Amino acid sequence: LDSTERIFQRWRKEWLVSEDKWGEAYEEALAHARTEGTHETDIFLDQCAMHALEGRTILEAIRGIVHTSCPYCRERLKYDSVLLYDLLVSVVSQVKFMEVKL
Repeated sequence: LDSTERIFQRWRKEWLVSEDKWGEAYEEALAHARTEGTHETDIFLDQCAMHALEGRTILEAIRGIVHTSCPYCRERLKYDSVLLYDLLVSVVSQVKFMEVKL
C-alpha cells in the first residue's frame, strides 16, 4: 500500500488540488493549450488521456492489494482501510473526471 500511495502522489495532477475547482482548472489549462496552437492542444489532450490510463493502472494495483492472499497483508489492511478508501476515491474521481472531459 505504501508504494501505491507514493505512485499516487507522483501521479496526481498538480492543478487538481481541490475537486470543486477541477472543471475550472481543466478549462483554463485547455484554453492555454489552445492559444498555443493545435499541436499544444493535442499534447494537452494526450497527457490527459495518459493520466486517465495511468490512473486505471493504479486502480488495478489497489485491486491487487485488496485481493491479496497474504495473511500479514490482510491483517495490515484492517488498519489501513481508511487510507485505502481515500486513495481509491481520489484515483477514481480523477480518472472519471479526465475520461468525461475527453
